[in-house]
Amino acid sequence: QGKLYDPIRFGDEDEDWGSSIGEDPTCGDCGCHVGEIHKDNCDIERCPACGLQMLSCDCGVVYKIEDPNKVDLKSLIAEQEIENIKQQKEIEKILKEFERRKHKKDEQMS
Repeated sequence: QGKLYDPIRFGDEDEDWGSSIGEDPTCGDCGCHVGEIHKDNCDIERCPACGLQMLSCDCGVVYKIEDPNKVDLKSLIAEQEIENIKQQKEIEKILKEFERRKHKKDEQMS
């Protein structure tokens, strides 16, 4: 929605989401250490916008930005909208296939 967020680093979460116990705790999924950014697709990483699990929140596409001062938000938002449309089409395709298979199975059982 036109805002940039810094990632929530391991150890800065509101709750303990799977750190290992010991002198040097690590993320229970990606293995990063306290103060580090979670690795891609870590299911423990929190979304900095909504606070939910990053993998399953609906906040949109994540971009890694080297220099936030050189970001063109309008182009990122446009890119995000295109990605969201692609994802929605993929979801619709999967649901149609699921319904087709379900209907076929129902016909076979009749």
